[in-house]
Amino acid sequence: MEEDITTNKRPNKMDEAIRMPEQDVDHTLEHLLGDIIHEAELLKLKNHELRQLLRQTEALSLLRAELSVASCFNNRNRRQNEWPPDKEFVTRNSLLTDLFEVKHIKTIYYIFVITLIVLFLNTVVYDFIDRGVINFGFRPIVFVFRKFHLSLALWACMQLVVLCVYPAFKLWSKVRNIFADNHIRKVCDLSALIGLIVFQCSFIYLVIEAVLQLDIAPVSSLAALLEMTRFVMKVHSFVRTNVPRVLDSTENVTQTNKHTQTVSSFTKYLYFLFAPTLIYRDEYPRTQRIRWTIVLRHALEVIGVICYMSFIFERFLTPLFDRFGDTEISSAKFVLILFESVMPATLIFLCGFFLLLHSWLNGSSELLRFADRMFYGNWWNASSFVEFFRLWNVAVSDWLYAFLYKESIQLLFKNHRLLATILVFTVSAIFHEVIMAFSYRFFYPVMFVGYEFVGLSLLFLTRNINKTAGSILLWFLLSIGNGIQMSLYHMEYYARKNCPLSSNDSLLVDYFIPVSWSCNGITNNSNWTFRGVEY
Repeated sequence: MEEDITTNKRPNKMDEAIRMPEQDVDHTLEHLLGDIIHEAELLKLKNHELRQLLRQTEALSLLRAELSVASCFNNRNRRQNEWPPDKEFVTRNSLLTDLFEVKHIKTIYYIFVITLIVLFLNTVVYDFIDRGVINFGFRPIVFVFRKFHLSLALWACMQLVVLCVYPAFKLWSKVRNIFADNHIRKVCDLSALIGLIVFQCSFIYLVIEAVLQLDIAPVSSLAALLEMTRFVMKVHSFVRTNVPRVLDSTENVTQTNKHTQTVSSFTKYLYFLFAPTLIYRDEYPRTQRIRWTIVLRHALEVIGVICYMSFIFERFLTPLFDRFGDTEISSAKFVLILFESVMPATLIFLCGFFLLLHSWLNGSSELLRFADRMFYGNWWNASSFVEFFRLWNVAVSDWLYAFLYKESIQLLFKNHRLLATILVFTVSAIFHEVIMAFSYRFFYPVMFVGYEFVGLSLLFLTRNINKTAGSILLWFLLSIGNGIQMSLYHMEYYARKNCPLSSNDSLLVDYFIPVSWSCNGITNNSNWTFRGVEY
Protein backbone atom coordinates (compact mmCIF):
# COMPACT_ATOMS: atom_id res chain seq x y z
CA MET A 1 0.00 0.00 0.00
CA GLU A 2 2.86 2.36 0.84
CA GLU A 3 4.55 1.47 -2.42
CA ASP A 4 1.45 2.43 -4.38
CA ILE A 5 1.11 5.75 -2.60
CA THR A 6 4.79 6.61 -3.18
CA THR A 7 4.58 5.70 -6.84
CA ASN A 8 1.48 7.82 -7.34
CA LYS A 9 3.05 10.89 -5.69
CA ARG A 10 6.25 10.80 -7.79
CA PRO A 11 4.86 12.61 -10.91
CA ASN A 12 3.46 15.39 -8.69
CA LYS A 13 6.87 16.00 -7.09
CA MET A 14 8.49 16.24 -10.53
CA ASP A 15 5.95 18.85 -11.64
CA GLU A 16 6.59 20.83 -8.46
CA ALA A 17 10.35 20.66 -9.11
CA ILE A 18 9.91 22.13 -12.58
CA ARG A 19 7.88 25.06 -11.23
CA MET A 20 10.27 25.76 -8.34
CA PRO A 21 13.07 28.31 -8.50
CA GLU A 22 16.48 27.06 -9.54
CA GLN A 23 17.94 27.08 -6.00
CA ASP A 24 15.32 24.67 -4.79
CA VAL A 25 15.67 22.23 -7.69
CA ASP A 26 18.83 20.56 -6.43
CA HIS A 27 17.35 20.04 -2.98
CA THR A 28 14.18 18.53 -4.40
CA LEU A 29 16.07 16.22 -6.76
CA GLU A 30 18.10 14.91 -3.83
CA HIS A 31 14.87 13.95 -2.06
CA LEU A 32 13.54 12.27 -5.21
CA LEU A 33 16.77 10.34 -5.70
CA GLY A 34 16.61 9.20 -2.07
CA ASP A 35 13.05 8.00 -2.54
CA ILE A 36 14.04 6.08 -5.69
CA ILE A 37 16.93 4.37 -3.92
CA HIS A 38 14.70 3.48 -0.96
CA GLU A 39 12.06 2.00 -3.25
CA ALA A 40 14.71 -0.02 -5.11
CA GLU A 41 15.93 -1.49 -1.83
CA LEU A 42 12.37 -2.36 -0.87
CA LEU A 43 11.83 -4.00 -4.25
CA LYS A 44 15.05 -5.96 -3.85
CA LEU A 45 14.00 -7.03 -0.37
CA LYS A 46 10.55 -8.02 -1.54
CA ASN A 47 12.00 -9.96 -4.46
CA HIS A 48 14.24 -11.81 -2.03
CA GLU A 49 11.25 -12.55 0.20
CA LEU A 50 9.30 -13.64 -2.83
CA ARG A 51 12.06 -16.01 -3.87
CA GLN A 52 12.15 -17.45 -0.36
CA LEU A 53 8.38 -17.82 -0.38
CA LEU A 54 8.50 -19.61 -3.73
CA ARG A 55 11.20 -21.93 -2.44
CA GLN A 56 9.07 -22.73 0.60
CA THR A 57 6.02 -23.32 -1.63
CA GLU A 58 8.01 -25.65 -3.89
CA ALA A 59 9.30 -27.54 -0.88
CA LEU A 60 5.78 -27.80 0.52
CA SER A 61 4.42 -29.04 -2.83
CA LEU A 62 7.22 -31.58 -3.07
CA LEU A 63 6.50 -32.72 0.46
CA ARG A 64 2.81 -33.07 -0.34
CA ALA A 65 3.62 -35.04 -3.50
CA GLU A 66 5.88 -37.36 -1.55
CA LEU A 67 3.21 -37.83 1.07
CA SER A 68 0.64 -38.53 -1.67
CA VAL A 69 2.90 -41.14 -3.30
CA ALA A 70 3.58 -42.74 0.06
CA SER A 71 -0.13 -42.75 0.84
CA CYS A 72 -0.93 -44.41 -2.49
CA PHE A 73 1.83 -46.96 -1.92
CA ASN A 74 0.52 -47.69 1.57
CA ASN A 75 -3.05 -47.96 0.27
CA ARG A 76 -1.90 -50.38 -2.42
CA ASN A 77 -0.07 -52.48 0.15
CA ARG A 78 -3.13 -52.35 2.37
CA ARG A 79 -5.35 -53.45 -0.51
CA GLN A 80 -2.99 -56.34 -1.20
CA ASN A 81 -3.09 -57.44 2.42
CA GLU A 82 -6.77 -56.79 3.10
CA TRP A 83 -9.86 -58.16 1.39
CA PRO A 84 -12.88 -56.17 0.24
CA PRO A 85 -15.93 -56.52 2.47
CA ASP A 86 -18.15 -59.53 2.00
CA LYS A 87 -21.00 -59.45 -0.45
CA GLU A 88 -23.80 -57.21 0.78
CA PHE A 89 -27.33 -57.60 -0.53
CA VAL A 90 -29.32 -54.39 -0.84
CA THR A 91 -32.56 -53.43 -2.53
CA ARG A 92 -31.73 -52.32 -6.07
CA ASN A 93 -32.89 -52.79 -9.65
CA SER A 94 -31.04 -54.29 -12.54
CA LEU A 95 -29.08 -51.78 -14.54
CA LEU A 96 -31.22 -52.09 -17.67
CA THR A 97 -34.36 -51.70 -15.57
CA ASP A 98 -33.15 -48.28 -14.44
CA LEU A 99 -31.86 -47.35 -17.88
CA PHE A 100 -35.20 -48.15 -19.48
CA GLU A 101 -36.73 -45.48 -17.27
CA VAL A 102 -34.75 -42.91 -19.28
CA LYS A 103 -36.81 -41.73 -22.22
CA HIS A 104 -33.94 -41.82 -24.72
CA ILE A 105 -32.84 -45.33 -23.75
CA LYS A 106 -36.42 -46.55 -23.90
CA THR A 107 -36.69 -45.15 -27.43
CA ILE A 108 -33.58 -47.09 -28.45
CA TYR A 109 -35.21 -50.21 -26.97
CA TYR A 110 -38.33 -49.60 -29.09
CA ILE A 111 -36.21 -48.99 -32.20
CA PHE A 112 -34.38 -52.28 -31.63
CA VAL A 113 -37.68 -54.18 -31.26
CA ILE A 114 -39.13 -52.58 -34.40
CA THR A 115 -35.95 -53.41 -36.32
CA LEU A 116 -36.31 -57.06 -35.35
CA ILE A 117 -39.96 -57.08 -36.43
CA VAL A 118 -39.13 -55.46 -39.79
CA LEU A 119 -36.33 -57.99 -40.37
CA PHE A 120 -38.71 -60.82 -39.53
CA LEU A 121 -41.40 -59.52 -41.89
CA ASN A 122 -38.85 -58.89 -44.63
CA THR A 123 -37.68 -62.50 -44.69
CA VAL A 124 -41.21 -63.90 -44.40
CA VAL A 125 -42.52 -61.76 -47.29
CA TYR A 126 -39.47 -62.62 -49.39
CA ASP A 127 -40.06 -66.35 -48.89
CA PHE A 128 -43.73 -66.00 -49.71
CA ILE A 129 -43.12 -64.10 -52.95
CA ASP A 130 -40.01 -66.00 -54.06
CA ARG A 131 -40.91 -69.56 -53.02
CA GLY A 132 -44.61 -69.41 -52.27
CA VAL A 133 -44.16 -70.67 -48.71
CA ILE A 134 -44.01 -69.00 -45.32
CA ASN A 135 -41.24 -69.99 -42.93
CA PHE A 136 -41.45 -68.34 -39.52
CA GLY A 137 -38.19 -69.92 -38.36
CA PHE A 138 -39.67 -71.86 -35.46
CA ARG A 139 -38.30 -75.26 -36.42
CA PRO A 140 -35.19 -74.91 -34.24
CA ILE A 141 -37.45 -74.44 -31.19
CA VAL A 142 -39.18 -77.75 -31.87
CA PHE A 143 -35.87 -79.52 -32.42
CA VAL A 144 -33.70 -78.14 -29.61
CA PHE A 145 -36.42 -78.47 -26.96
CA ARG A 146 -37.11 -82.08 -27.88
CA LYS A 147 -37.80 -84.20 -24.76
CA PHE A 148 -37.94 -81.09 -22.63
CA HIS A 149 -40.35 -82.85 -20.27
CA LEU A 150 -37.57 -85.32 -19.47
CA SER A 151 -35.31 -82.41 -18.68
CA LEU A 152 -37.92 -81.06 -16.25
CA ALA A 153 -38.20 -84.49 -14.61
CA LEU A 154 -34.42 -84.63 -14.26
CA TRP A 155 -34.44 -81.15 -12.71
CA ALA A 156 -37.05 -82.28 -10.15
CA CYS A 157 -34.85 -85.25 -9.22
CA MET A 158 -31.85 -82.96 -8.83
CA GLN A 159 -33.89 -80.71 -6.57
CA LEU A 160 -34.91 -83.60 -4.32
CA VAL A 161 -31.32 -84.86 -4.06
CA VAL A 162 -29.99 -81.43 -3.14
CA LEU A 163 -32.66 -81.06 -0.46
CA CYS A 164 -31.14 -84.10 1.28
CA VAL A 165 -27.97 -82.08 1.91
CA TYR A 166 -29.67 -80.15 4.70
CA PRO A 167 -30.57 -83.10 6.98
CA ALA A 168 -27.13 -84.63 6.35
CA PHE A 169 -25.44 -81.39 7.36
CA LYS A 170 -27.72 -81.07 10.37
CA LEU A 171 -26.85 -84.62 11.43
CA TRP A 172 -23.13 -83.89 11.21
CA SER A 173 -23.47 -80.75 13.33
CA LYS A 174 -25.28 -82.70 16.08
CA VAL A 175 -23.01 -85.76 15.99
CA ARG A 176 -19.79 -83.78 16.42
CA ASN A 177 -21.26 -82.02 19.47
CA ILE A 178 -21.84 -85.36 21.18
CA PHE A 179 -18.14 -86.17 21.43
CA ALA A 180 -15.85 -84.19 23.69
CA ASP A 181 -12.64 -85.75 22.34
CA ASN A 182 -11.06 -83.53 19.67
CA HIS A 183 -9.59 -86.53 17.83
CA ILE A 184 -13.03 -88.06 17.37
CA ARG A 185 -14.32 -84.71 16.19
CA LYS A 186 -11.53 -84.45 13.63
CA VAL A 187 -12.39 -87.92 12.32
CA CYS A 188 -16.03 -86.88 12.11
CA ASP A 189 -15.11 -83.67 10.27
CA LEU A 190 -12.82 -85.51 7.84
CA SER A 191 -15.52 -88.07 7.12
CA ALA A 192 -18.03 -85.29 6.45
CA LEU A 193 -15.57 -83.55 4.11
CA ILE A 194 -14.96 -86.75 2.15
CA GLY A 195 -18.70 -87.38 2.04
CA LEU A 196 -19.31 -83.90 0.61
CA ILE A 197 -16.67 -84.37 -2.10
CA VAL A 198 -18.08 -87.80 -3.01
CA PHE A 199 -21.60 -86.36 -3.10
CA GLN A 200 -20.64 -83.50 -5.42
CA CYS A 201 -18.69 -85.74 -7.80
CA SER A 202 -21.43 -88.39 -7.82
CA PHE A 203 -24.07 -85.74 -8.40
CA ILE A 204 -22.22 -84.40 -11.45
CA TYR A 205 -21.61 -87.89 -12.85
CA LEU A 206 -25.20 -89.10 -12.41
CA VAL A 207 -26.71 -85.98 -13.99
CA ILE A 208 -24.40 -86.26 -17.01
CA GLU A 209 -25.17 -89.96 -17.31
CA ALA A 210 -28.89 -89.23 -17.17
CA VAL A 211 -28.59 -86.61 -19.91
CA LEU A 212 -26.78 -89.08 -22.15
CA GLN A 213 -29.11 -92.00 -21.45
CA LEU A 214 -32.27 -89.96 -21.98
CA ASP A 215 -30.86 -88.54 -25.23
CA ILE A 216 -32.15 -85.07 -24.47
CA ALA A 217 -31.93 -82.41 -27.18
CA PRO A 218 -29.04 -79.90 -27.09
CA VAL A 219 -30.85 -76.96 -25.49
CA SER A 220 -32.67 -79.22 -23.02
CA SER A 221 -29.32 -80.79 -22.13
CA LEU A 222 -27.79 -77.35 -21.79
CA ALA A 223 -30.52 -76.29 -19.36
CA ALA A 224 -30.12 -79.47 -17.28
CA LEU A 225 -26.33 -79.14 -17.09
CA LEU A 226 -26.53 -75.47 -16.18
CA GLU A 227 -28.90 -76.35 -13.36
CA MET A 228 -26.51 -79.09 -12.27
CA THR A 229 -23.70 -76.54 -12.03
CA ARG A 230 -25.93 -74.12 -10.16
CA PHE A 231 -26.88 -76.76 -7.57
CA VAL A 232 -23.22 -77.73 -7.06
CA MET A 233 -22.28 -74.10 -6.43
CA LYS A 234 -25.23 -73.54 -4.09
CA VAL A 235 -24.47 -76.63 -2.00
CA HIS A 236 -20.86 -75.54 -1.60
CA SER A 237 -21.95 -72.01 -0.63
CA PHE A 238 -24.41 -73.25 1.99
CA VAL A 239 -21.97 -75.72 3.56
CA ARG A 240 -19.01 -73.33 3.49
CA THR A 241 -21.04 -70.56 5.14
CA ASN A 242 -22.50 -72.72 7.91
CA VAL A 243 -19.42 -74.79 8.80
CA PRO A 244 -17.72 -71.96 10.77
CA ARG A 245 -20.90 -71.49 12.80
CA VAL A 246 -20.91 -75.15 13.81
CA LEU A 247 -17.22 -75.11 14.68
CA ASP A 248 -17.55 -71.93 16.77
CA SER A 249 -20.59 -73.26 18.60
CA THR A 250 -18.75 -76.49 19.44
CA GLU A 251 -15.77 -74.63 20.85
CA ASN A 252 -17.94 -72.37 23.01
CA VAL A 253 -20.55 -74.90 24.03
CA THR A 254 -21.79 -74.77 27.61
CA GLN A 255 -24.60 -76.37 29.54
CA THR A 256 -26.82 -73.36 28.95
CA ASN A 257 -26.37 -73.08 25.22
CA LYS A 258 -25.86 -76.71 24.29
CA HIS A 259 -29.05 -76.80 22.23
CA THR A 260 -28.61 -73.37 20.62
CA GLN A 261 -29.56 -73.30 16.95
CA THR A 262 -26.34 -72.98 14.93
CA VAL A 263 -27.42 -74.21 11.48
CA SER A 264 -29.82 -72.16 9.39
CA SER A 265 -33.39 -73.33 9.23
CA PHE A 266 -34.65 -75.56 6.42
CA THR A 267 -36.97 -72.86 5.06
CA LYS A 268 -33.99 -70.52 4.60
CA TYR A 269 -32.07 -73.26 2.82
CA LEU A 270 -35.06 -74.00 0.59
CA TYR A 271 -35.45 -70.34 -0.33
CA PHE A 272 -31.73 -70.13 -1.13
CA LEU A 273 -32.02 -73.03 -3.59
CA PHE A 274 -34.52 -71.02 -5.65
CA ALA A 275 -33.13 -67.52 -5.04
CA PRO A 276 -31.22 -65.97 -7.99
CA THR A 277 -27.92 -65.81 -6.13
CA LEU A 278 -25.05 -68.19 -5.37
CA ILE A 279 -23.96 -66.54 -2.11
CA TYR A 280 -25.79 -67.92 0.94
CA ARG A 281 -27.26 -65.59 3.54
CA ASP A 282 -29.85 -66.24 6.21
CA GLU A 283 -31.77 -63.17 5.14
CA TYR A 284 -32.08 -61.31 1.86
CA PRO A 285 -33.79 -57.98 1.16
CA ARG A 286 -37.37 -58.69 0.06
CA THR A 287 -40.00 -56.67 -1.75
CA GLN A 288 -43.40 -56.16 -0.15
CA ARG A 289 -45.46 -57.81 -2.86
CA ILE A 290 -45.32 -59.56 -6.23
CA ARG A 291 -46.01 -57.27 -9.17
CA TRP A 292 -47.67 -59.62 -11.60
CA THR A 293 -47.49 -57.14 -14.48
CA ILE A 294 -43.69 -57.22 -14.18
CA VAL A 295 -43.74 -61.01 -14.14
CA LEU A 296 -45.91 -61.10 -17.25
CA ARG A 297 -43.72 -58.60 -19.06
CA HIS A 298 -40.53 -60.58 -18.39
CA ALA A 299 -42.28 -63.82 -19.37
CA LEU A 300 -43.26 -62.26 -22.71
CA GLU A 301 -39.67 -61.07 -23.15
CA VAL A 302 -38.39 -64.60 -22.58
CA ILE A 303 -40.79 -66.03 -25.16
CA GLY A 304 -40.05 -63.27 -27.66
CA VAL A 305 -36.27 -63.59 -27.36
CA ILE A 306 -36.44 -67.39 -27.74
CA CYS A 307 -38.50 -66.98 -30.91
CA TYR A 308 -36.09 -64.41 -32.28
CA MET A 309 -33.04 -66.57 -31.52
CA SER A 310 -34.76 -69.46 -33.30
CA PHE A 311 -35.39 -67.15 -36.25
CA ILE A 312 -31.69 -66.18 -36.40
CA PHE A 313 -30.61 -69.82 -36.35
CA GLU A 314 -33.12 -70.83 -39.00
CA ARG A 315 -32.47 -67.99 -41.43
CA PHE A 316 -28.83 -67.01 -40.96
CA LEU A 317 -26.83 -69.78 -39.26
CA THR A 318 -28.32 -73.13 -40.28
CA PRO A 319 -27.90 -72.49 -44.05
CA LEU A 320 -24.20 -71.90 -43.43
CA PHE A 321 -23.52 -75.20 -41.67
CA ASP A 322 -26.14 -77.75 -42.73
CA ARG A 323 -23.96 -79.10 -45.59
CA PHE A 324 -20.96 -79.95 -43.43
CA GLY A 325 -20.21 -83.66 -43.56
CA ASP A 326 -22.38 -84.05 -46.66
CA THR A 327 -20.18 -82.32 -49.23
CA GLU A 328 -16.65 -80.98 -49.16
CA ILE A 329 -16.18 -77.32 -48.28
CA SER A 330 -13.44 -75.29 -49.92
CA SER A 331 -11.12 -73.18 -47.78
CA ALA A 332 -12.46 -70.01 -49.40
CA LYS A 333 -16.02 -71.01 -48.52
CA PHE A 334 -14.89 -71.81 -44.98
CA VAL A 335 -13.45 -68.30 -44.55
CA LEU A 336 -16.66 -66.79 -45.92
CA ILE A 337 -18.74 -68.84 -43.47
CA LEU A 338 -16.63 -67.67 -40.54
CA PHE A 339 -17.16 -64.02 -41.39
CA GLU A 340 -20.82 -64.45 -42.29
CA SER A 341 -21.50 -65.96 -38.88
CA VAL A 342 -19.96 -63.06 -36.90
CA MET A 343 -23.01 -60.79 -36.96
CA PRO A 344 -25.63 -63.54 -36.26
CA ALA A 345 -23.42 -64.91 -33.48
CA THR A 346 -23.14 -61.44 -31.92
CA LEU A 347 -26.93 -61.11 -32.01
CA ILE A 348 -27.26 -64.54 -30.36
CA PHE A 349 -24.77 -63.42 -27.70
CA LEU A 350 -26.74 -60.24 -26.91
CA CYS A 351 -30.08 -62.07 -26.99
CA GLY A 352 -28.74 -64.76 -24.65
CA PHE A 353 -27.58 -62.11 -22.22
CA PHE A 354 -30.93 -60.33 -22.25
CA LEU A 355 -32.83 -63.63 -21.98
CA LEU A 356 -30.96 -65.19 -19.05
CA LEU A 357 -29.36 -62.39 -17.06
CA HIS A 358 -32.12 -59.82 -17.40
CA SER A 359 -35.54 -61.21 -18.28
CA TRP A 360 -35.34 -64.65 -16.65
CA LEU A 361 -33.57 -63.57 -13.45
CA ASN A 362 -35.72 -60.47 -12.99
CA GLY A 363 -38.90 -62.47 -13.56
CA SER A 364 -37.90 -65.15 -11.06
CA SER A 365 -36.80 -62.47 -8.58
CA GLU A 366 -40.21 -60.85 -8.78
CA LEU A 367 -41.90 -64.17 -8.08
CA LEU A 368 -39.60 -64.78 -5.09
CA ARG A 369 -39.74 -61.13 -3.95
CA PHE A 370 -35.95 -61.05 -4.11
CA ALA A 371 -35.03 -57.36 -3.96
CA ASP A 372 -31.33 -57.31 -4.92
CA ARG A 373 -31.39 -57.57 -8.71
CA MET A 374 -27.87 -56.51 -9.62
CA PHE A 375 -27.24 -59.59 -11.77
CA TYR A 376 -24.83 -57.80 -14.12
CA GLY A 377 -22.94 -54.54 -14.37
CA ASN A 378 -22.31 -52.21 -17.27
CA TRP A 379 -20.11 -54.75 -19.03
CA TRP A 380 -20.80 -53.09 -22.40
CA ASN A 381 -18.72 -50.09 -21.21
CA ALA A 382 -15.80 -52.26 -20.04
CA SER A 383 -12.40 -51.27 -21.39
CA SER A 384 -10.56 -54.43 -20.35
CA PHE A 385 -11.35 -58.10 -19.95
CA VAL A 386 -10.84 -57.75 -16.20
CA GLU A 387 -13.88 -55.47 -16.07
CA PHE A 388 -15.83 -57.63 -18.50
CA PHE A 389 -15.41 -60.87 -16.55
CA ARG A 390 -16.27 -59.08 -13.30
CA LEU A 391 -19.40 -57.34 -14.66
CA TRP A 392 -20.74 -59.86 -17.17
CA ASN A 393 -22.30 -62.27 -14.65
CA VAL A 394 -22.17 -60.81 -11.14
CA ALA A 395 -23.64 -63.86 -9.39
CA VAL A 396 -21.01 -66.24 -10.80
CA SER A 397 -18.14 -63.78 -10.37
CA ASP A 398 -19.12 -63.25 -6.71
CA TRP A 399 -19.06 -67.01 -6.09
CA LEU A 400 -15.74 -67.48 -7.88
CA TYR A 401 -14.18 -64.65 -5.89
CA ALA A 402 -15.53 -65.70 -2.48
CA PHE A 403 -15.10 -69.47 -2.65
CA LEU A 404 -12.33 -70.06 -5.18
CA TYR A 405 -10.08 -67.02 -5.68
CA LYS A 406 -10.02 -65.75 -2.11
CA GLU A 407 -9.77 -69.13 -0.40
CA SER A 408 -7.16 -70.46 -2.81
CA ILE A 409 -4.94 -67.50 -1.98
CA GLN A 410 -5.36 -68.03 1.74
CA LEU A 411 -5.10 -71.82 1.81
CA LEU A 412 -3.17 -72.96 -1.27
CA PHE A 413 -1.04 -70.27 -2.88
CA LYS A 414 -0.16 -68.03 0.09
CA ASN A 415 -0.94 -64.64 -1.50
CA HIS A 416 0.15 -65.64 -5.04
CA ARG A 417 -2.72 -63.92 -6.83
CA LEU A 418 -1.55 -64.88 -10.30
CA LEU A 419 -1.85 -68.59 -9.50
CA ALA A 420 -5.28 -67.99 -7.97
CA THR A 421 -6.40 -66.21 -11.14
CA ILE A 422 -5.16 -69.07 -13.29
CA LEU A 423 -7.03 -71.54 -11.06
CA VAL A 424 -10.27 -69.56 -11.38
CA PHE A 425 -10.03 -69.47 -15.17
CA THR A 426 -9.10 -73.16 -15.33
CA VAL A 427 -12.09 -74.27 -13.25
CA SER A 428 -14.40 -71.97 -15.21
CA ALA A 429 -13.04 -73.26 -18.52
CA ILE A 430 -13.47 -76.90 -17.44
CA PHE A 431 -17.11 -76.44 -16.44
CA HIS A 432 -17.91 -74.48 -19.60
CA GLU A 433 -16.37 -77.21 -21.72
CA VAL A 434 -18.15 -80.00 -19.80
CA ILE A 435 -21.49 -78.27 -20.36
CA MET A 436 -20.84 -77.78 -24.08
CA ALA A 437 -19.35 -81.25 -24.61
CA PHE A 438 -22.26 -83.18 -23.11
CA SER A 439 -24.90 -80.87 -24.58
CA TYR A 440 -23.63 -81.45 -28.13
CA ARG A 441 -22.36 -85.02 -27.45
CA PHE A 442 -18.77 -84.44 -28.58
CA PHE A 443 -15.56 -83.03 -27.13
CA TYR A 444 -14.39 -80.06 -29.16
CA PRO A 445 -12.40 -77.85 -26.76
CA VAL A 446 -13.11 -74.50 -28.39
CA MET A 447 -14.66 -73.10 -25.23
CA PHE A 448 -11.81 -74.39 -23.05
CA VAL A 449 -9.15 -72.83 -25.29
CA GLY A 450 -11.10 -69.58 -25.43
CA TYR A 451 -11.31 -69.30 -21.65
CA GLU A 452 -8.03 -70.85 -20.53
CA PHE A 453 -5.62 -69.38 -23.06
CA VAL A 454 -7.19 -66.54 -25.05
CA GLY A 455 -9.27 -65.13 -22.19
CA LEU A 456 -6.50 -65.43 -19.61
CA SER A 457 -3.97 -63.80 -21.95
CA LEU A 458 -6.29 -60.92 -22.77
CA LEU A 459 -6.97 -60.49 -19.07
CA PHE A 460 -3.37 -59.32 -18.57
CA LEU A 461 -2.79 -57.70 -21.97
CA THR A 462 -5.77 -55.34 -21.65
CA ARG A 463 -5.33 -54.50 -17.96
CA ASN A 464 -3.70 -51.06 -18.50
CA ILE A 465 -4.92 -50.27 -21.98
CA ASN A 466 -6.48 -46.95 -22.98
CA LYS A 467 -10.23 -46.89 -22.28
CA THR A 468 -11.32 -46.02 -25.82
CA ALA A 469 -8.96 -48.49 -27.44
CA GLY A 470 -9.87 -51.09 -24.81
CA SER A 471 -13.60 -50.79 -25.46
CA ILE A 472 -13.13 -51.08 -29.22
CA LEU A 473 -10.80 -54.05 -28.83
CA LEU A 474 -13.17 -55.74 -26.37
CA TRP A 475 -16.18 -55.53 -28.67
CA PHE A 476 -14.13 -56.56 -31.70
CA LEU A 477 -12.74 -59.65 -29.97
CA LEU A 478 -16.14 -60.56 -28.50
CA SER A 479 -17.74 -60.42 -31.94
CA ILE A 480 -14.96 -62.37 -33.67
CA GLY A 481 -14.66 -64.86 -30.81
CA ASN A 482 -18.39 -65.57 -30.67
CA GLY A 483 -18.47 -65.99 -34.45
CA ILE A 484 -15.59 -68.48 -34.40
CA GLN A 485 -17.03 -70.48 -31.51
CA MET A 486 -20.49 -70.58 -33.08
CA SER A 487 -19.03 -71.67 -36.41
CA LEU A 488 -16.74 -74.42 -35.10
CA TYR A 489 -19.33 -76.00 -32.80
CA HIS A 490 -22.03 -76.03 -35.47
CA MET A 491 -19.65 -77.30 -38.13
CA GLU A 492 -18.81 -80.28 -35.94
CA TYR A 493 -22.45 -80.80 -34.94
CA TYR A 494 -23.75 -80.94 -38.53
CA ALA A 495 -20.75 -82.98 -39.68
CA ARG A 496 -21.63 -85.66 -37.12
CA LYS A 497 -25.28 -85.43 -38.13
CA ASN A 498 -24.63 -85.75 -41.89
CA CYS A 499 -21.72 -88.18 -41.59
CA PRO A 500 -22.60 -90.55 -38.73
CA LEU A 501 -20.16 -93.01 -37.24
CA SER A 502 -20.00 -96.33 -39.05
CA SER A 503 -20.29 -98.57 -35.99
CA ASN A 504 -23.48 -98.78 -33.99
CA ASP A 505 -21.63 -99.01 -30.70
CA SER A 506 -19.58 -95.83 -30.74
CA LEU A 507 -16.25 -95.98 -29.00
CA LEU A 508 -15.29 -93.42 -26.39
CA VAL A 509 -12.49 -92.18 -28.63
CA ASP A 510 -15.05 -91.19 -31.27
CA TYR A 511 -16.23 -88.37 -28.99
CA PHE A 512 -12.73 -86.85 -29.07
CA ILE A 513 -11.99 -87.06 -32.82
CA PRO A 514 -13.47 -84.15 -34.83
CA VAL A 515 -15.57 -85.48 -37.68
CA SER A 516 -15.61 -82.14 -39.51
CA TRP A 517 -11.88 -82.54 -40.22
CA SER A 518 -12.04 -86.00 -41.77
CA CYS A 519 -15.49 -86.72 -43.23
CA ASN A 520 -15.95 -84.44 -46.26
CA GLY A 521 -14.03 -81.73 -44.49
CA ILE A 522 -12.36 -78.56 -45.73
CA THR A 523 -10.32 -78.84 -48.92
CA ASN A 524 -7.44 -76.62 -49.94
CA ASN A 525 -8.21 -74.05 -52.59
CA SER A 526 -4.97 -72.94 -54.20
CA ASN A 527 -6.70 -71.03 -57.01
CA TRP A 528 -7.49 -67.89 -55.04
CA THR A 529 -7.20 -64.87 -57.32
CA PHE A 530 -7.30 -61.19 -56.50
CA ARG A 531 -8.20 -58.49 -58.97
CA GLY A 532 -9.34 -54.93 -58.86
CA VAL A 533 -12.92 -53.92 -59.46
CA GLU A 534 -13.55 -52.30 -62.83
CA TYR A 535 -15.80 -49.24 -62.85
